[in-house]
Amino acid sequence: MDADTRTEQQLTLKDRLSRLTFLQACRLLGEHGARLIREGGRYEIAIEEQVYLGDDLFRLKLDDAVVTITLMAEAPGRLRWNCTRCGRACEHIGAAFSLILEEKMALGLAAPPRERVPVESLSEEELIRRAIEEREERARQERMSIKSADPRTPWADYLVTNAVSGKTYRVALRGFERGQSY
Repeated sequence: MDADTRTEQQLTLKDRLSRLTFLQACRLLGEHGARLIREGGRYEIAIEEQVYLGDDLFRLKLDDAVVTITLMAEAPGRLRWNCTRCGRACEHIGAAFSLILEEKMALGLAAPPRERVPVESLSEEELIRRAIEEREERARQERMSIKSADPRTPWADYLVTNAVSGKTYRVALRGFERGQSY
């Protein structure tokens, strides 16, 4: 049975962490979750030296605390976290979730992207086609929210927020022709 067909109760810790989104992590940490993840993202972490990820345990050793994340049936999202220093939602827990959200590939929670032809060897037309294909794929795969600066017209600036990473970028629609929008 693969991870895509398992029930919520059958998912392993690695399955749960690989699917974890920024919004879910914020909810797990409570009303200050987004701030704690941002603050935790400031920690410099050497994955090979400070992180252990096994079948049923994630452990992050920081200078002044150890954070663990495990599966627990009665915990929200089945994820139970703990900080040896604070005993509550804190920037140490935020550091663990920030690391998990930003470094899924390095932690073995996501597959590397497929091999592709280097951009240096592509023509301008091929580069444009690839860029459009990549954007179409991201639009299909990633959950994003979009907010218009001026809902009365399509020719406006938009804020696009990725639900997984929580990162926001601006899109400016200025016209139909290639190069008018950015």
